[in-house]
Amino acid sequence: MPTTATDPVLTIAVVLVSALTTLVRAWIAHRTAVSREQEHTERTRIAVGGSASEHRAAVVRACAELEAAAQQPAARQPALRRRGPRSP
Repeated sequence: MPTTATDPVLTIAVVLVSALTTLVRAWIAHRTAVSREQEHTERTRIAVGGSASEHRAAVVRACAELEAAAQQPAARQPALRRRGPRSP
């Protein structure tokens, strides 16, 4: 059985596109993680800024709990009940 030779230019192009795709995905994942951390830090800073010093630890714990609850899958979070239409 003869083996078919592939075009070397096409092979290089496919490898380069694949590598570039992997690099872009990694960069997007990194920037997303950095952005989430900055947003979390800013929310915590704002929450702590308006609290008394003896309550700051509790505020930070509450922020951490809220962040953890927000990252859970939707199936685990309690469903919000929608209000039906008002009757005339």
